[in-house]
Amino acid sequence: MTTTQAEVTATTAWSRRVRRIGGFIQVAFAGFWLLRGGLIVHSSVGASLALVFSAVVIAVIVYGIRATAGKAPRPTSPEGKHIERAVTVATIIQLAASFAVPVAVIAAGYSDWVLPSIAITIGPLLLWLDHRVHIPRYRPVGWALIVGPVALGLTMSGPSLAATTGISAGVLLLATAALGFHDLVGSAVFGLPRVRHLATQTN
Repeated sequence: MTTTQAEVTATTAWSRRVRRIGGFIQVAFAGFWLLRGGLIVHSSVGASLALVFSAVVIAVIVYGIRATAGKAPRPTSPEGKHIERAVTVATIIQLAASFAVPVAVIAAGYSDWVLPSIAITIGPLLLWLDHRVHIPRYRPVGWALIVGPVALGLTMSGPSLAATTGISAGVLLLATAALGFHDLVGSAVFGLPRVRHLATQTN
């Protein structure tokens, strides 16, 4: 299978855009998990954790806005629009799953699994995004979000499971978003593009 230069250009542009727009979505999930995980910890420790996490999340948001402004414009080519449709559909599916799966686990009587189940739904999306727009960092993070909550669920339960999963997944996703923002500071981005064949132009 060959890949044209137009497809390489579109993939590169969308890889940059996913690091920016996807990064802010990751920050939103991370902020929710960190605050929820911190507040589950009782006493003043939980409140202190929530304050610290809030400050860090705000700092990452400010950094992302400043570092990525104008660095990931929306591609308008036919190839770019094709990738946009695929990314949009995948994102909508994940967002729907992040609402539906927690409802299902609560209905099944496993309310402790609300945060872990949301984390698990994001893992497959990150794996697919790495495959589609070539962001190598997403692969280990995706697997960590799938396997990690399951492993934690086998060793703990109750508030400790929710707090540990929320804080761990939140820190991981926040770091991923921050590194994605940092990728866009320079002109060259690691992992772009990853293609096996380029169609040769003949006259």
